[in-house]
Amino acid sequence: MSVAVDPVIVHLRDRIRDESGAVTQDYNYLVYDFGDDRIARTYLDTSQRVAVMRQGPVPEAMLAYLRARFDVIDQLGPTGYQTIWTA
Repeated sequence: MSVAVDPVIVHLRDRIRDESGAVTQDYNYLVYDFGDDRIARTYLDTSQRVAVMRQGPVPEAMLAYLRARFDVIDQLGPTGYQTIWTA
């Protein structure tokens, strides 16, 4: 398993609309794709925090990249998100 040191970054925006077409939820976020099904996501309204979107051990190269850019790293687990690192 190798993790890309420089991930592919994609900007996405999901808008949830009600029956009348009005936006009820607006998710504006960046996805960091490190390869090998290892991704992290940060929402632009909380851009100091990032979430690793996979359970299990996080490769050190991925953690090092994220620690250099974010104040808080969360990880998706079986019961929701848990903080795994704080600056």
